[in-house]
Amino acid sequence: MADLLVQSGGQLVPLKDCFWVLTDTNGCAFGSTIGTSAVDEETAHRELTDRKRDRDRQTRQGWMVQLLTGEQWKQEAMPCFLGRCEHRKPAA
Repeated sequence: MADLLVQSGGQLVPLKDCFWVLTDTNGCAFGSTIGTSAVDEETAHRELTDRKRDRDRQTRQGWMVQLLTGEQWKQEAMPCFLGRCEHRKPAA
């Protein structure tokens, strides 16, 4: 079976090498799932947030689900999950 490919940054990347990531309005990652768990943002959002009312609230508040390559995930999402991102640091 052939890999499903997606375009990211002008390159074709296998979906299995990507991650769906749920981010708040500041860009801080709150959830992640492997790329093959969904074929679009709406399905990925359902995977990441069980209750419809919570998904609707997140959407209203400007949260986003985006597809990241493995390298993008390491740079953008992993620091959030490790508590090392700039998003959650208290204001001085």
